[in-house]
Amino acid sequence: MEKKIITIGRQFGAGGREVGKRLAEKLNIPYYDKEIIDSAAVLSGLSKEYIAQNDETVTNSFLYSLVMGTRTLTGQKTVEEIKMDAQREALMEIAAKGSAVIIGRVADYTLREENPFRIFISADEKIRVERVCKRDGLSESEALKKVHKMDKLRSAYYNEYAYAAWGKADNYDLCINLSKISIDTAIDMIMLNM
Repeated sequence: MEKKIITIGRQFGAGGREVGKRLAEKLNIPYYDKEIIDSAAVLSGLSKEYIAQNDETVTNSFLYSLVMGTRTLTGQKTVEEIKMDAQREALMEIAAKGSAVIIGRVADYTLREENPFRIFISADEKIRVERVCKRDGLSESEALKKVHKMDKLRSAYYNEYAYAAWGKADNYDLCINLSKISIDTAIDMIMLNM
């Protein structure tokens, strides 16, 4: 089988992680999501907890950087830059190994030279809120707040590091709304279009 790099961007609670896991199983190729945090921690020397806490978020305000000690006047890299460089390196190492399904973390942009098959998974807000309620044990109002917050963070992160608009169809090879079709149908669509 020729090398296939598949990247999946997703709205929070849309089911992108499940699509990714099941697609990787069906293709019999590695799946990467939180494992990227572990690799970035090793490569950067930063704690896994710090990277996980700041996963897919942008912390580039000048005031935040000063308070957190991440902006220096000496020209040294900020903690955010060190994290992002390590994450990029981890993604490049994954791609160098061979085929993979990679969730989030601007992998579609970072690995653009690998010509990945870029997917974006969305779902109606109501369905995402229901999924987050069930998965995270939250009330409907708490889940709604979390969906909005996480989408805002992911959008800012993607827009900052991919220099493109998160969720915009032009940036992906296939966009799938899981409100309209099942995960099995989505996987069949992906397989047909790769």
